Amino acid sequence: MRATVQAVMPYELHGTSYFQLVLMPVDGPRPIQARLSHDMIEGDLKEGDLVEVHSILGVVDRVSYVEPDEG
Repeated sequence: MRATVQAVMPYELHGTSYFQLVLMPVDGPRPIQARLSHDMIEGDLKEGDLVEVHSILGVVDRVSYVEPDEG
């Protein structure tokens, strides 16, 4: 599913970098939250970025940056 990044909140746990993300699905009515380690995020995300959200059984397991269309 495609989504827009609403918020990126980095934190560290036992020496490992994690991020709490708030994502608004392009075709969804409400935002979703995901907590992922740094290696589960492809790209340097910031608010407003378009991303592809990968999930298994409804649990987000990877988020990848989507290049904006050049117009």
